[in-house]
Amino acid sequence: MKKILATVLAGLSFSGLVSGQVPTIRSAPGDKKYGEEEQIRARKEWYVERRGLKNQPDANALWRKAVAETIDAERRARFYQPGQVWTNRGPNSMTMLNWAMGRVAGRVSAFAYDPDNQQKLYLGTASGGLWISENDGVDWTSVLDNYGTQTIGVIKVQPGGAGQPNTVWVGTGEQGSGCSRYSGMGLVKSTDGGLTWQNANGSGENTLRVTNVTALAFHPTQNNVILAGGQIFCDEGTTYYGGLFRSADGGATWTRVLSRAVNDLIADPENPGVFYTTMGRWRHEDDGVYKSVDGGQTWNRLEHTIPFGTEIQRSRLAMAPSDSSILYLLANFYRSSVDRGTHLFRSADGGETWELVNRSACGGQCSYNLCIDVHPTNPDELLIGTILVARSTDGGQTLNNITNGWGGSQQVHQDTHVVAYDRRAGNNGDRFWVGSDGGLWRTDNAGSTYANLNDQLNITQFYDIAVHPDDAENLLGGAQDNSSSRTTGSLGWEVTTVTGDGFTNLYDPLAPDVVFQTSYPSGGYPSIVRSNEGGRPGTFRWLNMDGVTANEPTGWVLPMANAVMPGDTETAIFIGTNRIYRSVNQGDLWAPVSPTFENDRSIAFTVAQRVGDDVYAMAATQGTNRIFISRNAHAADPTWDEITSDYPGGTVSDLALDPNNPDRIYLTRAGFNESRFFRSDNGGTSWTAMGAGLPNVPANAVAADPLQAGRLFVGNDMGVYVSVDAGQNFEPFMQGLPLGINVSDLEIDDDPYWLTLGSYGRGAWQIGLTTSVIAVQGQSQYNLCERGATSLPFSVDGGSGQFTYAWRVSSGPDTNTAQFSATDINVPVFTPSQPGNYSLICEVRDSSGQFVEFVVNVAVAQGSANFMPMVSGWLTRAGDNGWQSAYDLNTDNQLDVLDMVAEGNNNGCL
Repeated sequence: MKKILATVLAGLSFSGLVSGQVPTIRSAPGDKKYGEEEQIRARKEWYVERRGLKNQPDANALWRKAVAETIDAERRARFYQPGQVWTNRGPNSMTMLNWAMGRVAGRVSAFAYDPDNQQKLYLGTASGGLWISENDGVDWTSVLDNYGTQTIGVIKVQPGGAGQPNTVWVGTGEQGSGCSRYSGMGLVKSTDGGLTWQNANGSGENTLRVTNVTALAFHPTQNNVILAGGQIFCDEGTTYYGGLFRSADGGATWTRVLSRAVNDLIADPENPGVFYTTMGRWRHEDDGVYKSVDGGQTWNRLEHTIPFGTEIQRSRLAMAPSDSSILYLLANFYRSSVDRGTHLFRSADGGETWELVNRSACGGQCSYNLCIDVHPTNPDELLIGTILVARSTDGGQTLNNITNGWGGSQQVHQDTHVVAYDRRAGNNGDRFWVGSDGGLWRTDNAGSTYANLNDQLNITQFYDIAVHPDDAENLLGGAQDNSSSRTTGSLGWEVTTVTGDGFTNLYDPLAPDVVFQTSYPSGGYPSIVRSNEGGRPGTFRWLNMDGVTANEPTGWVLPMANAVMPGDTETAIFIGTNRIYRSVNQGDLWAPVSPTFENDRSIAFTVAQRVGDDVYAMAATQGTNRIFISRNAHAADPTWDEITSDYPGGTVSDLALDPNNPDRIYLTRAGFNESRFFRSDNGGTSWTAMGAGLPNVPANAVAADPLQAGRLFVGNDMGVYVSVDAGQNFEPFMQGLPLGINVSDLEIDDDPYWLTLGSYGRGAWQIGLTTSVIAVQGQSQYNLCERGATSLPFSVDGGSGQFTYAWRVSSGPDTNTAQFSATDINVPVFTPSQPGNYSLICEVRDSSGQFVEFVVNVAVAQGSANFMPMVSGWLTRAGDNGWQSAYDLNTDNQLDVLDMVAEGNNNGCL
C-alpha cells in the first residue's frame, strides 16, 4: 500500500511569551517531578489560538447553531454507501509501559455513582463525552453522543423519592475553560438512567444562562428545587460571569440568584433549605463563600477569618456527611505576599466561624486541578486532590500523599480533578475514586492499593495520528498528557515512551519499522524520539538534533512530515522551527532547507508529498498565516515561494495537494464566520473561498481522495464533512461518529481504502471508502433577479457508457420541476417562479450504476415593484398622456434607460 498524503498539524503561541516560542522545560520531556504549569498554560493557549477563539468571543453561540444545523444536514446526507459507518479504533485505554498505574485513558472532569445501585457509575471527561458503567467500572458505554458536545463539567444523581426514578443531571462544559473552550451547552437530564436525555436549560427569559455548568445541588425534601451554576456565560460576543441559578419546577424555568463564577454548591441534608456555594476565580470584590437558609432564594456571604472579595481566587467547598455543621474550604488565597497560596479552612458551626488549619494544602497547579471530599462517617478525615492525592485524618492539619510522584511506581496518574468517597450503604469510607488526566482509579483500602478502571474508555485527546504505510490497522498517535502510543490492530494501545504530551508521529514509508514521535522541546531544541522496531515500547532513543540551531521559535506541537526522495532509496523528514529543517538519514543529522520565514514566529505546520520525480513541501507560519511552498524540496538547496497571495487571513490549519493535479491546493481555516475552506487552481497564485455546507466552526484538517477525483474530506470541531465537487459543496460524513467530536487529523490510505481520523477527546476512528469513478465540475452558486433565468452547465469526468441526468429542487419556495427547461440533460435552463433561495440537485448516473450528485444553489432576489409601471410609461415625456413623474429618477423629464438603471441601483433587482 502506498502512503498517499501526510498531513501534520501543529500548535501556536501561548501567553506570557513571544508568539511561537516554547516554555522553558526544567527537566527532560516526560518528567513531571516539578509539575507542568508551563505546559498546562501552553496547551490551553494552543487550543485557543489554534481555533482563533480570541478573535471570536461569541463562539459558543455559533457552536450551538452549528450543532442544530449539523443535525439537520445529517438527515439529508447523500454520499454514504451501504455499510459505511465509522468504527472506533481506540485507544480503549493504553498500557503505560510497565508502570504501576496500569492503563491510562484521558482527562476525567466529573464523576458520580448511582445511590441505589452498587454497580452503576457515571464518568464525565474533558472532551470525550459522558460514560456509564453498569459493572463498577469494568466496562464503559458512551451515552451522550448525539447531543452535540463532548465536554462535561459536573454529574449529580438526584434521588427520585417514593415511586419515582432517580434523575441524572449533567452539566456540560469543563471548568476553567472560559468561552475559549466554547462547546458547553448548559444542562441536560435523564430520568431513565442515561438511556435518553433532554435539555434542562429552560427558555426565553427563564433560561439557565450558564454555558459551562460545573456545580449542582438539590433540595433534600423538595425535588423540584434545583440549584445550578458555573463560571461563565457566553452571549452576543461577550463573556459574562455564569452565576448561580435556581429552579423551582425541576429545570423548566430558572432565576438568577447570584452573579459571579460558581465553583461548588452544597445542600445541607440535615437542615432542608440550607445551601452553601463558593464563588470566585478572578478576584472579584463579590467573591467568597455564601450561605442561604431559604432554599437558595437569598444569600449572605460568610467572612469570618476566610478569604473573600479580591483576596480569593479559585476555591472548593466540602461538607462532612456525618455532621453537616462541619465544612472545609480549600482556597487559593491572595491576601498578601506572605499568605499567598492554597489554604485549608475548617468550620464546625455551619460556616459562622472558620479556623485556618493548613497553610500549604496544594501540591501544585491549583488553578488547574483542585478538589476535596470528606469521609462519610469521620468528619476529621478528608481527601485533597492537586497534582497528587493527599489524605488527612486530623481535620486537615496534616496531609499525607497517598499517590506516588511521577515514575514507574506511580499507582495513579497525576493531575487530579476528582476525589470522591463512596457514601452508599455498606461502605466504610475506605473506598473512594480518583479521577485525573489519565483516567479513573478506585481504592477499597484507603489508598494502600488502587484498581484501574480505564479499560473501554475511549477518551484520548490526540493532536496527531500516523498510519502504517503497509497496514492501516497499525496506528500511532500523540496525546495530551499521555505521551504517544501505538496499536497493531487492538483497541487497547501501548504507550511507546513516556514524554508527557505526545505530539506528531511518523512512519518511514520505505522502512516502516522506523518510527518517529515528538514531545516538549528540551534544552532549546525540538524533542524527537526514534524507534527502529516499529514503535515497540522501550525501543526509542532521543535524537541529538545535530544541525538544528538552538533556541529558535518552536510551536507547542512540533511540525513534522516526510516524503520519499527521488530514487526511492531515502526518506526525507521535515521539521519546522521558524524555518524548515530536513534529514535524509532518519534524524541523525539535520540541515536547514528554507529561509527564516519569520524571525520571532514559528511554523504552524508542514506538509510533504512526493509528486512524480519531485518532493513538494508546504508550510504556514503561526500567527501571521503566511503560506510557502517548495516544489523541489528534495534539492540540495530548495527554492521556496510565498503563496499567501489573496488569502484573506485567519488561522491556516492545514494544506493538501490534489493527488491528480499539484497546481490545485486545498486549504482549511480554523475560524468562524468567514469561509473555512479555500482552493487554488494555480499553485497558490490566487485563492477562492468555497466550502458551502461546512458548519461555522473551525476546520482543522483536509484530506484529498487519491482514488476518486474531486472527493475531499474536512475534519472540524463538529466531525467530518465530505465534498464530491472539489470543495464547492460539503455535507456531513459522520455516520457512527459522536456529534461534536473535535477532529484534529485525517489520513487516507488506498489499500485498504480507509479514511482514518484522530480526535482531541475520542481517540482514533476509521471508515472504509468506496469509489465512484464519476466526478463533476461546474458552477455551484448563481444569483438571479426575479423573472430571470440561467443555464446550469457542468461537465462529467470518468464513468462508463451513457450518462443519465435527473434534476430536482431539493429545497426552495417552489419545488416544482417545471421550472427546468428539461430535467434529463446536463445543461438545463432554470427559470424560478418565485424569489428565494433554491437548492438544485442533479443525479448523474452511468451505465454501470455508479452515480454522483451535483448541487447548485440559486439565490433569486425580489424584483422591483416599480418595474412594470416604468415599462408601461417607457419613453414618455413630461406633459405626455400618462406621464408619471414619480418614475423620472434621472430627473430629465423623460422615462428612459437611465431611470431603469437608477431603479436597479436603488432596489437591487429589476
